[in-house]
Amino acid sequence: MRSSVAWIRWGPSPVSTIAGVLVIAGLLLSSVISYWFLALTAVGAFGPGILREFGWLKDQDEFKRRAAHRAGYHAFIVTGLAAFFIYAYTRSGGTFEVATELSLVYLGLLWLTWMFSSLFSYWGPHRTAFRILIIFGCAWGVFNIGESLTNPVSGLMELLVLTVPFFLLAYLSRRWPRVAGVLLIAVSLFLLGYYFYPGHFGWAPVLTKMSTAILFAGPLVASGVALLRPREGQTVAESDRPDEHHESAQAVGAH
Repeated sequence: MRSSVAWIRWGPSPVSTIAGVLVIAGLLLSSVISYWFLALTAVGAFGPGILREFGWLKDQDEFKRRAAHRAGYHAFIVTGLAAFFIYAYTRSGGTFEVATELSLVYLGLLWLTWMFSSLFSYWGPHRTAFRILIIFGCAWGVFNIGESLTNPVSGLMELLVLTVPFFLLAYLSRRWPRVAGVLLIAVSLFLLGYYFYPGHFGWAPVLTKMSTAILFAGPLVASGVALLRPREGQTVAESDRPDEHHESAQAVGAH
C-alpha cells in the first residue's frame, strides 16, 4: 500500500507533464513530417529551466534547485570534455562524414548527464533506474512507432529490439535489482561491441553511431551501474513529504 501511494505521489507535476508532451511530440513529428519540429523538443527540454532561472516559474523547492544546478555542472564537465577531444581530433586532421550529427552527440551527452545526475540525487539509484528504463522505453517506442508509419517492417523490428528490452529489464529491476544491473551492463557492452565492430553497420557514419550509442546504451549503462549499488534507504524525496513530517512530530509528541 505504501509503495502504491509513493508511486502516485511520484506522478509528474503539470509543468513536467507539459514539457514531456512537447518533447515526445517534437520527436514524433520530426521523424514523420519535418526536423523543424525538434524545436518543440527544445522548448520542452529547456523551457522550464529558462523560466525558473528568470524567476517566472517557482515550482521547485531548495533541494530540487540544488540538485538541478549540481547536475548542470556535471553535464558541463562531461560535454566539455567530449568537446575538447573532438575538437583536438578535427584540428589534427580528422574528419567526420556527416558533421551535422555532431550536435546530436553533444545534446545526448548534455541532456542525459544532467538528467541522470539530478534524478539520482533526488530519487536514489534504484528508483531512478526503474523510472529511467520506463521513460526511455516509452520514448524509444514513440520514435519507433513514428518510423513504422513509413516502414512497417523496420519499425516493428526496432520496437522488438530497441523498446521491449527497456520494459523487460524495468520489471526485473523491481524484483532482482542486481541481476537486472548485471544484465543491463552485459547487454550494453554486447550491443556496443557488435555495433562498433569493424564491418558492422558500415553504412552508418561514426557520429551517427556515437549519437545512437549515447541515446540507447547511455540509459542502460547508467541504470545498470545504479542497480548494482546497495539498495538505498529513505530518500530525501520520501523524507520531505509533509505527512511523514507530521507523523514524526506526532510520534515525538507521544513520547
